[in-house]
Amino acid sequence: MPDFPAIEDHQATLSALALQAQAVLRARSADALPLLELLPGAWLARTGSTRVPAPALYRPAVAAVLQGAKQVWVDDAVLEYRAGNALLTRQPVPARGMVSRGDHHMPFLGLVVELDTGVLRQLLGQLGSPHADEAPHPAPFSVVALDWSVLNCLQRLLALAHDTPDAQRLLWPGLQHELMFRLLQGEAGPALLAMAQPSPLARRMASAIGHLQRSFRQPLDAAALASRAGMGSALFYRHFRAATGLSPLQYQKQLRLIEARRLLQRGDTSISATAFAVGYESPSQFSREFSRLFGHAPREALPPTAR
Repeated sequence: MPDFPAIEDHQATLSALALQAQAVLRARSADALPLLELLPGAWLARTGSTRVPAPALYRPAVAAVLQGAKQVWVDDAVLEYRAGNALLTRQPVPARGMVSRGDHHMPFLGLVVELDTGVLRQLLGQLGSPHADEAPHPAPFSVVALDWSVLNCLQRLLALAHDTPDAQRLLWPGLQHELMFRLLQGEAGPALLAMAQPSPLARRMASAIGHLQRSFRQPLDAAALASRAGMGSALFYRHFRAATGLSPLQYQKQLRLIEARRLLQRGDTSISATAFAVGYESPSQFSREFSRLFGHAPREALPPTAR
């Protein structure tokens, strides 16, 4: 059996990854960017200060921390993940995230890689792995420890970001498959199994949640969503909250407001036009709910030149 790296070597690997990530940022003149796309479906995150919790839509991904620490809130639940950990997101969920450890001298650094259920199912088919447990609603988030094999994949991901476009095009798909394989074989395996092989109830709920994501600008029709999931309204409400940590109305509202912030940050639309574009009928109600979620008025989301 091979020897596993000692704890000291694990910490040394994390330190080397952080230095490698900073070298990539310098090479791309992106030290000031909070998020840099390295390869299709892979991003490098950098934050030089702690911040107040910021709402965002978390998509299915593994977010590995190389340096610093971060917290994420779903409803009243709080998860913290730090260097050597990763946040695994199973389905799109609005949540609040905050860098809890990171400053100018030692910024927060993280690598985010999208999770592709097609790739996961392909790997499971080749492995002949057992089916996932029939848990009706696995948590949308989980924190897992990164073992040496995953860290090794991340080292090669950062190295590939320095390589030629041809090398990236040819080598990245294989490295993605290896990374998913290593995650499946480790602590993240049960959550990834549940994601790739959802229970019948979880599939029905995913269909309803996906419909709400696509139609969040329309008035909420909870009865139609419940019917899509094959259950009564009260039961659907309970299962929706178990799956996402939010009620259907809260989920829709946060999707609307997160999209509104994105539109406002582009600077090419007015506050009223943005309110109507995301489904609000009253700009004043939009402004109140925006301020309540983000802690500042919609005007503050506009670029300085558009205020």
